[in-house]
Amino acid sequence: MKTFRHFNARSVRQATLLLSKHNGKARINAGGTDLIGDLRGNCVAEYPEALINIKTIRNLDYIKAGSRGLRIGTLTRLADIIKSPVIKQDYPILAEAAQTVASPNLRNTATIGGNLAQDVRCWYYRYPQQIGGPITCLRKGGNTCSALLGDNRYHSIFGAAPADERRCTSHCPAHIDIPRYLRLIRENNLPEAARTLLNSNPFPAITGRICPVFCESNCNRGEYDEPVAIHSIERAAGDYILDHAADYFAPPGTESGKKIAIVGSGPAGLAAAFYLRKAGHKVTVYEKLPEAGGMLLYSIPLYRLPKEVVRKQIRALEAMGIQVIVGTHVDSRLAERITSESDAVFVAGGTWRNVKLNVPGEDAPGVCYALDYLSRINSGEMVLLGKRVIVIGGGSVAIDAARTARRTGADEVHIVCLETLDLASKDRMPALDPEILEAEEEGIVIHPCLGIKAIAVAGGKAAGIVTRRCTSVREPDGRFNPQYDDAAPSPGLQGENIIIAIGQSAEASPFTGGDRIFAGGDMEEGPSTVIQAIASARKAVGEIIALIGGPVHPGDQDRSQPEFPESRFEGIPRVQAKRIPAEERMLGIHMEDVAGISGSEMRNEARRCVSCGCLAVGPSDLAIALVALDATIVTSRRTLPAQAFFRATASSSTVLETDELIKEVRIPKPPRGARQKYLKFTLRKPIDFAIVSVASLITEKNGVCSDARIALGAVAPAPVRALAAESAMKGKQLTEENAAEAAKAALASAQTLSMNQYKVDIARTLIKRSILGISE
Repeated sequence: MKTFRHFNARSVRQATLLLSKHNGKARINAGGTDLIGDLRGNCVAEYPEALINIKTIRNLDYIKAGSRGLRIGTLTRLADIIKSPVIKQDYPILAEAAQTVASPNLRNTATIGGNLAQDVRCWYYRYPQQIGGPITCLRKGGNTCSALLGDNRYHSIFGAAPADERRCTSHCPAHIDIPRYLRLIRENNLPEAARTLLNSNPFPAITGRICPVFCESNCNRGEYDEPVAIHSIERAAGDYILDHAADYFAPPGTESGKKIAIVGSGPAGLAAAFYLRKAGHKVTVYEKLPEAGGMLLYSIPLYRLPKEVVRKQIRALEAMGIQVIVGTHVDSRLAERITSESDAVFVAGGTWRNVKLNVPGEDAPGVCYALDYLSRINSGEMVLLGKRVIVIGGGSVAIDAARTARRTGADEVHIVCLETLDLASKDRMPALDPEILEAEEEGIVIHPCLGIKAIAVAGGKAAGIVTRRCTSVREPDGRFNPQYDDAAPSPGLQGENIIIAIGQSAEASPFTGGDRIFAGGDMEEGPSTVIQAIASARKAVGEIIALIGGPVHPGDQDRSQPEFPESRFEGIPRVQAKRIPAEERMLGIHMEDVAGISGSEMRNEARRCVSCGCLAVGPSDLAIALVALDATIVTSRRTLPAQAFFRATASSSTVLETDELIKEVRIPKPPRGARQKYLKFTLRKPIDFAIVSVASLITEKNGVCSDARIALGAVAPAPVRALAAESAMKGKQLTEENAAEAAKAALASAQTLSMNQYKVDIARTLIKRSILGISE
């Protein structure tokens, strides 16, 4: 064992203070030997700095019966629970469950609190070296559960405990609950999947076309074969939403009476408008351009984002009751009036000011800026360029300008940028890899590691560029600070048109500040992606609602009930969205380059998501009995129903915080005459852990079941109520046939893995026996 500090706590308060002091790096010893074995075997997720013995706390080992039921102190030994007359008489399934735990010697030291808070028994977690390790278990910092494709005969048949960090969700700026909406798509529940998606992203039809998909590069499926095509799924779901816009963009049921003004109708402004209107506020959006949409409409090429998609989205927002006023420049005078008439103002004007090179020749005819060029094209203007075009810049806007120029008639298009094409370099060209590949497919030549000395001028107009070799773009800390070697050879390039695409900045805000003025999107963060703008808007909406009152926006809703999504690996190849060949793309800019996938392809691709989580089963025998008995758990912080207490994640079998202790278990009096049964199937008796266990309370009258509570153990990450079996039995005769049907119903939603189908049969048998009161 490694070195750790040891404390004998004298009170619950002292124990919790010690836990807090060690900030999650201390463990509790409540009486058993489980923790000591874990430390000796070095199988804990993180070795503790301190061990806090709570056996030295007085008055926590009691069994007290009262008019309302039973109270059991957390340090009550299992042996005392087994021997307790009141428990044997009124709560026999608790005594029966305790009797099945470990050996008599261990039951003489193990406590009820320790049993409820024990760690999982999964061999990938506890004994990786003994099964051909090293294995980085999901509970120890790994990305995947080894049981998914490994030996899983003792693992869950009812889904996985969700990972604390779903990497696809955590790397999405908007934190979309991707696993959940993919699961709903798999279940053919597209309406609820759409609502889940809209909670965090109101424009999936747009982001599903142009998002840089931070999620896919962090999809754990990629460790097996290829990431899930989240981008394609999101687009298909987004198109479905817009086709059924009235179902998802309806006016709020209740008006708050508050007025919010939004300046700018780009992605941040429109996203804020959506969430604020959903909260019941009156929203007015001001836009200086002739049509709403901002950068979505005026800067992104049609072949990437058809304008009709943007217009459909804006019409959907207007149908919610959002007023959009276009062609209105908000100057200081109008800003003052807007502020006086509004409860809050959100400023999201975007970054429309071009960043200049500040080199000789920049003002010559034939030189323009990418944003101006793309805006003119998107407005329907025929912009005639020469046969040889040079684009200066290495980002996505530069790529868009270059590809647009190539498709509208330029014979040669060259991109010149400071950055390198080296994937491993900190000075990597910021455009996305697919964008670079598609540009090169279209014949665009990229010249990396070049700075601009001057724009050459001949005959009174631009004729090319004079370059210099760039040796470094950024400092080690990421600061932009280009370095050049003017002695190194550097090519010059000839061109009839020069398009500058080195960035944009925001114009000065006409608003003078104050606690009712909020900013977001590119104005706050600088040029960013659409999904980053949406995330910025949601943050600002939360701040606005905190100021003016009202319900939080949907993305902040809490789901108190545990969800154990199905986690399985299906060998389905990644869907391939149809892409137009490069030679066909060159025919113009009005045809979308990538086609959407069908509904069946969307559902099939959603099946590739493995719903990353831990497939280990809940380890506590007593937990099953307590759920069946409708017990509550009292901790040093709160009182929780047992079912909620055992809401497992991939790092814990309970909801206990790192500085929280179990103090007491409370069990209400069972219904008079209720028959209780606890059954446990093991491979070795009497000391083994459960393969399947069942605890039940059946209330009957004249042979008819009037009520039932049935809990299953060792089949899921936490105890689960067999609600289908309970419902099937209520009002039915307690016959073998009805019990068998109830057992069948309980397992209808089982999600077996490759090696644990047998658990279903065992569980059915145990449920049937428990309903009928049969032990063997």
